Amino acid sequence: MSTYRAAALLKPPVWTWEVPLYFFIGGAAGVAAVIAAAAQFSGLPLHALARDAKWIAAIGALVSPLLLVSDLGRPARFLNMLRVFKRQSPMSVGVWTLVLFSNAAVVSLLPIGALASAATIVAAMTGAVLATYTGVLIGATAIPVWARNVDILPVHFGASGLGAAVSMLELIGHRTPSMNALGIVAASVETVLVLVLLHRGASSGRLMHGAELLSGPLPLALRIVGAQIPAIRVATAALTIAGSLLTRFAWIDAGRRSAL
Repeated sequence: MSTYRAAALLKPPVWTWEVPLYFFIGGAAGVAAVIAAAAQFSGLPLHALARDAKWIAAIGALVSPLLLVSDLGRPARFLNMLRVFKRQSPMSVGVWTLVLFSNAAVVSLLPIGALASAATIVAAMTGAVLATYTGVLIGATAIPVWARNVDILPVHFGASGLGAAVSMLELIGHRTPSMNALGIVAASVETVLVLVLLHRGASSGRLMHGAELLSGPLPLALRIVGAQIPAIRVATAALTIAGSLLTRFAWIDAGRRSAL
């Protein structure tokens, strides 16, 4: 006979596959919007980069709400979260950020003008939040492994989003030294965080180890030694995207195991 004494102290997260996929797509789209704004307002001839980054941001902005609605089960639940803005709730802040980002990212695709420029700025600002807030969201829980690492999860997810966004742009054809430099920054941050997580004992499981390898040390080494080799740049981009995606699934998996 089951009693309360046999019940688990913590309930493992019940999120389905849509949530970690949303974390990945939203993170990459958010950083892409930041890159688009930087390219557009840099004063340099980076129009193609700005255009392609805007498209990545807009596509991610359209897909992300669909993933959340799919996880929630019906659109009404998503709309209910928009009834009130709760500043102290990471979930409420995240949903409102997603709505603002989605609208701004799509409007930024309009031909250059005051409205498109303003939307580009708003998309960049909300995109930066979107790329990092998911780390705050899972950290503000009672799940031990998430709560213990709430201080680094936003940076971790932000760097992962940067690596993914840069890699997507490289696969499109923007394999410039500046893109490789951004990729090195993202991989360097991820490598440092791997060491921090190992020290804290938070790095465990094959999924997490694979995500760490593909996000940090491996792309970092490849970007340094193969910066001038197109085939290596393409392979590095693909590996980084895989690592960024695995990172989100790995942390959800770690949360489930930690709760048990």
